[in-house]
Amino acid sequence: MITISSLVTLLIWILVIALLVWLVFWVLAQFNPPEPIGKIVRVAVVVIAALILISLLMQVAGVGWHAPIISSP
Repeated sequence: MITISSLVTLLIWILVIALLVWLVFWVLAQFNPPEPIGKIVRVAVVVIAALILISLLMQVAGVGWHAPIISSP
Protein backbone atom coordinates (compact mmCIF):
# COMPACT_ATOMS: atom_id res chain seq x y z
CA MET A 1 0.00 0.00 0.00
CA ILE A 2 1.30 3.42 -0.94
CA THR A 3 1.10 5.95 1.86
CA ILE A 4 1.17 9.72 1.74
CA SER A 5 4.47 9.81 3.62
CA SER A 6 6.16 7.55 1.06
CA LEU A 7 4.86 9.74 -1.78
CA VAL A 8 6.13 12.89 -0.05
CA THR A 9 9.51 11.21 0.47
CA LEU A 10 9.55 10.19 -3.18
CA LEU A 11 8.76 13.74 -4.25
CA ILE A 12 11.57 15.13 -2.09
CA TRP A 13 14.03 12.61 -3.58
CA ILE A 14 12.93 13.53 -7.10
CA LEU A 15 13.41 17.23 -6.37
CA VAL A 16 16.87 16.63 -4.90
CA ILE A 17 17.94 14.52 -7.88
CA ALA A 18 16.59 17.13 -10.32
CA LEU A 19 18.44 19.89 -8.46
CA LEU A 20 21.71 17.93 -8.57
CA VAL A 21 21.34 17.20 -12.29
CA TRP A 22 20.61 20.87 -12.97
CA LEU A 23 23.64 21.88 -10.88
CA VAL A 24 25.95 19.54 -12.81
CA PHE A 25 24.63 20.85 -16.14
CA TRP A 26 25.06 24.46 -14.94
CA VAL A 27 28.64 23.81 -13.80
CA LEU A 28 29.43 22.18 -17.14
CA ALA A 29 28.00 25.21 -18.95
CA GLN A 30 30.07 27.60 -16.83
CA PHE A 31 33.41 25.80 -17.18
CA ASN A 32 32.86 24.55 -20.75
CA PRO A 33 35.07 21.43 -20.78
CA PRO A 34 36.32 19.99 -24.08
CA GLU A 35 33.47 18.47 -26.07
CA PRO A 36 34.02 14.72 -25.61
CA ILE A 37 34.47 15.09 -21.84
CA GLY A 38 31.46 17.36 -21.40
CA LYS A 39 29.20 15.06 -23.40
CA ILE A 40 30.40 11.97 -21.51
CA VAL A 41 29.76 13.64 -18.16
CA ARG A 42 26.28 14.78 -19.24
CA VAL A 43 25.33 11.30 -20.44
CA ALA A 44 26.72 9.69 -17.28
CA VAL A 45 24.77 12.08 -15.05
CA VAL A 46 21.53 11.45 -16.93
CA VAL A 47 22.01 7.66 -16.84
CA ILE A 48 22.79 7.65 -13.11
CA ALA A 49 19.83 9.92 -12.34
CA ALA A 50 17.52 7.73 -14.43
CA LEU A 51 18.69 4.57 -12.63
CA ILE A 52 18.13 6.20 -9.25
CA LEU A 53 14.65 7.36 -10.26
CA ILE A 54 13.73 3.92 -11.60
CA SER A 55 14.93 2.35 -8.35
CA LEU A 56 12.85 4.80 -6.30
CA LEU A 57 9.74 4.17 -8.38
CA MET A 58 10.20 0.41 -8.09
CA GLN A 59 10.41 0.75 -4.31
CA VAL A 60 7.16 2.68 -4.20
CA ALA A 61 5.52 0.06 -6.43
CA GLY A 62 6.88 -2.70 -4.18
CA VAL A 63 8.81 -4.62 -6.80
CA GLY A 64 12.44 -5.22 -7.61
CA TRP A 65 15.51 -4.35 -5.62
CA HIS A 66 14.77 -2.94 -2.16
CA ALA A 67 17.13 -0.50 -0.51
CA PRO A 68 16.18 1.48 2.57
CA ILE A 69 15.80 4.81 0.75
CA ILE A 70 12.03 5.00 1.24
CA SER A 71 10.79 3.39 4.41
CA SER A 72 7.28 2.04 4.75
CA PRO A 73 5.65 2.46 8.14
